[in-house]
Amino acid sequence: MPWCPKCGAEYRDGFTRCASCDVPLVDRLTDEQSKEANKSETERECDKMVLPEGMSSPIAVYTAKNRLEAESIEEMLRDNDIPVFDRPAAFRQIQSYSGADARFGVELVVDASQTSRARQLIEQMQAELAENELSEDDLARLAEEQAEQEPPAEMQDNASFRLLPVIAGVLVLALVVLYFVTR
Repeated sequence: MPWCPKCGAEYRDGFTRCASCDVPLVDRLTDEQSKEANKSETERECDKMVLPEGMSSPIAVYTAKNRLEAESIEEMLRDNDIPVFDRPAAFRQIQSYSGADARFGVELVVDASQTSRARQLIEQMQAELAENELSEDDLARLAEEQAEQEPPAEMQDNASFRLLPVIAGVLVLALVVLYFVTR
């Protein structure tokens, strides 16, 4: 049976080209072709990527629920001299991470030599955030305090609102004149 040397798909006899990769099929895969065919989609994407300086073996260390969470963790890792980049997370990873309805997520990737340190820093950051989490009552109280501290903004006189009655009058007059002219 013929095989695709790129993706490893097996075809029935009579086929000569891979429908997905558009390459000629072969009768037998070499060991290297077999390894390439067994790579996951994520591994193939990593092979194509240009890695940041200081990163030779990328490993995903954390899957953030959204871009904001990912950016805050990335900033913390960079502040601790850990090269990091992000990529969209695969649906199956997000599904297991946050439930069946999840559609988005961001995977944070660091060099294999930095994984334990990065995971440690992420766990520490999450623990600190959990300790300092505010209740809804605390948030409401803080919002009230902030509103009391800020002086009320003065109303600014907007010239365009003063012209509004004049413009409306001119339009009405134009419509009345148009009505009599067309009669």
